[in-house]
Amino acid sequence: MDGAEWPSQPITKAMKRLLARFYTLVDAATVESSELLAGQVFGESGELVVNKRRMKGREQIMSWHSKSSDDVVSRHHVVHKVYVCSESGDDLLMTGTLTMISSEGLVGETSYTARCVVDDAALPKPKVQLWQFWLDPTPFLDLGIMRPPIRKMSSGILDTIGGR
Repeated sequence: MDGAEWPSQPITKAMKRLLARFYTLVDAATVESSELLAGQVFGESGELVVNKRRMKGREQIMSWHSKSSDDVVSRHHVVHKVYVCSESGDDLLMTGTLTMISSEGLVGETSYTARCVVDDAALPKPKVQLWQFWLDPTPFLDLGIMRPPIRKMSSGILDTIGGR
């Protein structure tokens, strides 16, 4: 978060710590980081949305994070710019780059946008109520770093392309 461009509107130190903690934990690939992400960063009913996929509550967030590292050796988010979307500073928008490396050494990179809404930015330890990511997964899918969800189409045939 050191190289990020911050808005002119002040953001509390607690919010900056929360953002840094989120990215540190989401980039880590350990069971402990999944537990800390779900328990320390998100509120009890917090929600994480990645494109169309929605994880609600600590258990679903923890499960998603632990499974999202299956094919990934390294994940690194770089925040380029932070925008404030509310006067109270509890609704932020960020742009950045996500780089992932597969167990075969393949490297994929894409731009992302993220929105973070917290319960109260003035609290000493605010909790995330909503964290929403929008990104194009194509570079990762093309390299086999991520796998799209498999669904049965109406004909009963498995759809392994994930709608692409």
